[in-house]
Amino acid sequence: MTARRADFLMALAYATDLATGHSRDFALRSCVLGVRLAKVAGLDTETVRGVYHQALLRYIGCNADTHLLAEAFGDEIALRQDLQKIDIGNKPELGATITRALNRNFAHLPPNEREKAVAQGLSTAVPTSVAILSGHCEVAQRIAERIGLSPEIRENLGQLYERWDGKGMPRGLSGNAVKLPVRLVTLAQDAIALTEAHGFDTMKEMITKRAGGGYEPELADLFLKHADTLMEGLDQPVDREAILALEPEPHATFDDEACEEAYLAIADMIDMRMPFTFGHSRAVASLAGAAGARMGLPVGDIRSIRWAAYSHDLGELTVPVSIWMRKGALTERETDAAQLHPYHGERALAALGGDGKNVAALVLRHHERLDGTGYHRYAKASDLSPAARVLAAAEAFQTAREARPHRPALSDAAAAAKLRSAVKEGKLCADAVEAVLGTAGQPARRATTGSLAGLTPREIEVLRLIAGGLTAKEAARKLDISPKTADNHIQNLYGKIGVTTRAGAALYALERGLVQHEISAV
Repeated sequence: MTARRADFLMALAYATDLATGHSRDFALRSCVLGVRLAKVAGLDTETVRGVYHQALLRYIGCNADTHLLAEAFGDEIALRQDLQKIDIGNKPELGATITRALNRNFAHLPPNEREKAVAQGLSTAVPTSVAILSGHCEVAQRIAERIGLSPEIRENLGQLYERWDGKGMPRGLSGNAVKLPVRLVTLAQDAIALTEAHGFDTMKEMITKRAGGGYEPELADLFLKHADTLMEGLDQPVDREAILALEPEPHATFDDEACEEAYLAIADMIDMRMPFTFGHSRAVASLAGAAGARMGLPVGDIRSIRWAAYSHDLGELTVPVSIWMRKGALTERETDAAQLHPYHGERALAALGGDGKNVAALVLRHHERLDGTGYHRYAKASDLSPAARVLAAAEAFQTAREARPHRPALSDAAAAAKLRSAVKEGKLCADAVEAVLGTAGQPARRATTGSLAGLTPREIEVLRLIAGGLTAKEAARKLDISPKTADNHIQNLYGKIGVTTRAGAALYALERGLVQHEISAV
């Protein structure tokens, strides 16, 4: 497949909005504002390109060492939301914000112990923050390199917290040492955040006061002069086509290999929030992809399984790390928020189009169960394709083998027993489970026949197409094979599944989740 790199940038932008507590489409709206301001300023194409990428990707390193941020300050999402509303160069404001975060974090302690913990937290806040933010910058640059961005754009991403007046972190750069795209995007994103928090007029007053501090004076003046026009429509969602149209030419595209690396980058960005999730998504992808091949699924399905496994936990970024790290059980409200993560993951990937839609559909379903007891839409067997069943089994097995703060890791044998119990309860697909366990080296309890009557990968593709309403000729064109070959596949698969008509084949496909249909995301 080929895909616009900008589509992946939007998926990453959505993810960082979740992780930083920004509003929906925050990065997209700041991209629009940043590019508008860059054009008003008459900047050259390469600088506009830098602004475009800085706005979408400014926070892609923000998951690095998030567990340390949570340990120091508690709910990191709440802290980030508070920091959006203040001038971090104003020491009293910053101190008050950090103090509130520390009081939240240590609210469970007796008053005298809490007071000591807050004082200790304040004394170490700066060195702790410098170390963490340095990691954010380094990771952002590394991810940018992996998805093929230029050295100039990577350099910009290494300055995401620097300020015009030198009061930023971690290097304390000032003036023109802070790259122009960085200065411009900082202003644009603050304008969006301050407008949301305080309204348009108050935002302009605050930008005026900060000119010469957080913002380059001339840039702030230019923004304020054109603020009404620049901010027009940015209180509304921004769609994919608007962002694609903003990208300066030439537009970068990804082939299969580059898409693989982009999904890998998403996996690593997700998993590095906490030490106990490092490598989780890669491991699920390795298991699920091999299990899909073991079941004889088509190459395209296996690829979608692998890419969905890389990105399946993207929506977990909505839940503060401090919650995942707690040893006790989640509250009812926290459980509700956690169980929405497949929805947020699907929404983040929805912009990809093409095969990306298949990936997003699998992410949406990776915690669903055959009996309807999964989440978040309580889908049942008929909506769960073989690919979805394999991903669910692989994710369940790998997670069981990993330690979490509230429970120890299971041995491979114990994890296998847990999955087989889920099969007996009607929750997981027996063939998918055995394929995953066989891939993981567990003794087989039954032959992995696949639930598809021994159909070949090509026959599965043909069945899916004719079940979707295509004729033999149309299916042949879709698969770039001759009509005679397509008809041979149809007759063979009819014999294997025991039907004689297209309608019978369509029902068989529907019963086994091969006809993919959307669950309403409302």
